Amino acid sequence: MSTVPPIRREILVDADPAVAFEVFTAGIGQWWPLEEHGVHGKGGAVAFEDGRLVERSADEEAAVWGTVTRWEPPTAVAFTWHPGRPAERASYVAVTFGAEGGQTLVRLEHTGWEAFDDPAAARAEYDHGWPLVLGRYQEHVSDGNEAGDTWVALLHRPGPAAPVSGSLLGSRPRTTPAWRADSSPSPSARGRS
Repeated sequence: MSTVPPIRREILVDADPAVAFEVFTAGIGQWWPLEEHGVHGKGGAVAFEDGRLVERSADEEAAVWGTVTRWEPPTAVAFTWHPGRPAERASYVAVTFGAEGGQTLVRLEHTGWEAFDDPAAARAEYDHGWPLVLGRYQEHVSDGNEAGDTWVALLHRPGPAAPVSGSLLGSRPRTTPAWRADSSPSPSARGRS
């Protein structure tokens, strides 16, 4: 048993547990900072594939980061952890997702430091890395990249050079939309009761 304590990190994300789990697992390649924390660096991709967490270089060279040991959507995922190292030298990462009001509390625990030649140094390095990784994940969830379509409303207000009266487009005659001419409801009001 290791005398080096586990790393434990908690963050709140603006999503329900199912979305938070999906972004962490199926969407990991969209937010993981490979350039800073990857085997192959920039241009690669990372994904959960066939029960393993795998990074692929731009040339499709694979580096297995770990093997899934627990898969319980939407509450938990855990895996061995050995990016760039042999599987027999793995530590362990467990991530849980729990509802917390309208958000999800994501808890990460990294253990198994005895797999490293210098357990205290390895823990210190990961103690600096996990905050960056979880921060990217949190930003990605907050950006709504997995939440569906984003709708934007643009409002037009004429600027100081606009004519006080008349049309901005010249002297074109105004026409009445067909839906107003026949007194039927506007297109946006159709279907409402």
